[in-house]
Amino acid sequence: MSKLAKLKSLSFLFITQLLVAPLAFGASVDTTDLNTQDNALMSTSKLGGNSNLATIISILIQTILGFLGIVFLVLTIMAGFKWMTSQGNEDEIKKAKSSLTNSIIGLLIVIAAYVITYSVFNYLPFASNGSGGGGSIVTP
Repeated sequence: MSKLAKLKSLSFLFITQLLVAPLAFGASVDTTDLNTQDNALMSTSKLGGNSNLATIISILIQTILGFLGIVFLVLTIMAGFKWMTSQGNEDEIKKAKSSLTNSIIGLLIVIAAYVITYSVFNYLPFASNGSGGGGSIVTP
């Protein structure tokens, strides 16, 4: 058998699998369990069945800012540990103070970003749920 004939037969089998197999196996699929899992996921992620783009973006931003808060907390602990283990070495203490100052400034920036994001998504008109005020923000 030549390479071209092998390629043709392999292509035929591949296309047959793509076209025929879904028709044969997808005829009697029960989606009850999938719907239950979808509803559980949506309720856990605070995205009810009628979530809009503003809600999804606010949850994404809150998640990212929460992760950054954890990062800055770890950096603060590491700077404190470096300071405690410096054994009186002035250079190490200066580095630890600088790192601690930078991590606290970073943490303040993250908190300010969270407050700004909360305010924007809670009080602007695009975040309105039709009742006159905000309301699409998901509170932590």
